[in-house]
Amino acid sequence: MASGAMWCAMIVVATVALGGCGGSRESAAAAACEAAAKERSQGKLLAVDLEALAASAVPEGEDVLRLQAPVTFDTGLQSQYSQTLDCRVKITAEGPKVIRTTFVF
Repeated sequence: MASGAMWCAMIVVATVALGGCGGSRESAAAAACEAAAKERSQGKLLAVDLEALAASAVPEGEDVLRLQAPVTFDTGLQSQYSQTLDCRVKITAEGPKVIRTTFVF
């Protein structure tokens, strides 16, 4: 019996761990937006709250998501400032494709 209980506990832990990894299309879109924002920021330090970005996902047309969340530039520096990242992503069979990223003051 102890081994059965241990097996059940391992399954629960694995399920919770896998659930925390994301894997949703919103999470994938948020990661794609973050990568596009970092590329567009021209080497500046930036921080994006991926959970907030993924949670903001709103469908816009067929297989397109719009995501918005605060982005902080020059994190931890005296020149630190924030803007809003506005990103549109098309979900394809190959994965998310960023259509547009905009930094809104």
